[in-house]
Amino acid sequence: MSFRSTPKASTALFAAEPFRLFFPAATLAGIIGVALWPMHLLGWAANYPGQIHARIMAHGLFGGFIFGFLGTAMPRMLSAPPLRGFETGAFLLTFLAMVSAYALAKDHAGNILFLILQIGFIAAMSVRFRERKDTPPPGFILVGLSFLCAAAGAFLSLFEVNESSTVRDSLQRLLTYQGFVLLPILGIGPFILPRFFGLPSPHDFPETRAPNRAWVKKATLALVAGGLIIWSFFLEAKGSTQIAYGLRFGASLAYMLFEMPLKAAPGGTNVFGAAIRLSIVGILSGFLSITFFPAYRVGLLHLTLIGGFAVITFVVATRVLFGHSGNLALLKDKNRWLLLSLGLMLFGMATRISGDFWPRIMASHYIYGALLWIFGALVWAAHSLPKVLFADETERR
Repeated sequence: MSFRSTPKASTALFAAEPFRLFFPAATLAGIIGVALWPMHLLGWAANYPGQIHARIMAHGLFGGFIFGFLGTAMPRMLSAPPLRGFETGAFLLTFLAMVSAYALAKDHAGNILFLILQIGFIAAMSVRFRERKDTPPPGFILVGLSFLCAAAGAFLSLFEVNESSTVRDSLQRLLTYQGFVLLPILGIGPFILPRFFGLPSPHDFPETRAPNRAWVKKATLALVAGGLIIWSFFLEAKGSTQIAYGLRFGASLAYMLFEMPLKAAPGGTNVFGAAIRLSIVGILSGFLSITFFPAYRVGLLHLTLIGGFAVITFVVATRVLFGHSGNLALLKDKNRWLLLSLGLMLFGMATRISGDFWPRIMASHYIYGALLWIFGALVWAAHSLPKVLFADETERR
C-alpha cells in the first residue's frame, strides 16, 4: 500500500466527515451479511439467511455507504454546517444496532432501527437545507425519493405478514432493497461519475439558493425517471414481473443516456473508468435479463446488485477515501489491487448465480461465491480503509 504523507485526521473531522466511520462499518456489515450463507449451509447457523442477508446488504452495506457519503457531501453541497459529533455518533450507534439486530434474526427490531436512522438523518439534513446558501444538484431529487422509498418500505415492514399481505410484503422489499440503492446511484451519478473521466458534470451549477430554469428542467427529468421506477415496484408487487423489469430497465437506461455523458468519455481509461462502465452494464443487464427470464429473478438480480450496485459503490467510495486523505493522485496509477478486488467479487457473483441454474451444486456454489466476494471485499478494505485516518486540507475545503 502506498500513501502520500498527510496529516492525521482529527476527532472533529470524523464527525464532520462521517464516511470515515460509516465506510468501515458498511464494509463489515457486508462481510457479515454474505458470511451468513456459508455459515448456514455448513451447519454453523440455524436461521435461514434469505431475508436476513438481503436486509443487511441493502440497509447495512449499501445503507452505510449512502449515509457516510451523503452525511459528508450534503452539507458541503448546501454550503451549510457539517454534522456535529453527537449527530454522527447517534447515527453510527443506531446503524450498528440495526445491523446487529438483523444478524441476530431480529427483523422487526432492525426495521424499527432502520426507520429511526432515516428519520434522524432526514431531520439533520432538513435543518441544513433551511440554512443553505446553495442548492444541491438536480439529480438529488432522486436521493430524496430513495429515502421516501426506504422510509415507506421500513414502515410497511412493521405490519404482520400473512397470506393477505403478499403484495404489501413484496412492495416493502422492493422499495428498500432496490429503490433505496438504485435511485441514489442514478441521482448522484451525473454529478460525480464524469470526474472519473476528466469530464465536466452536467449537474454542476453555479452557487445559488434559488434554482434556475436549467436546474428545474433536469430535476423534472429526474423526477419522471424516479416516478417510473417506483411505479415498476408496484407493478412487480402486483405480479407483473416482466413488465416491471422492462420498465425499470427502460427508465434507468434513458436517464443514464440523457444525464451521464459517459459516451463522450475517452476510451483508454484506467481500472476506475472500466469499472464505472462495467457497473452500468451490470445494473442494466440484471433488469434486462429478468425481463426475459423471470423464473430466475432472484439469481439474475445479483447482476444488478453485485455487478452494478456493489461495483459502483466500492469505486465511488475509493475516490472519496483517496481524495479526502490527500492520495487522489494515486488513482491515476494502475491500481491492480482494485482489479483483483472487483474481479474476486464478480467471480463470486458468477458462482452464486450459477448455483440457481444447477440445483445439485447450489449449496457449494453459494459457499464458494460468498467466500470469493468476502475475499474481494477484504482486499479492497486493506488498500482503502486505512485512509480514513488521514486528512487533506485542500480536498476538505
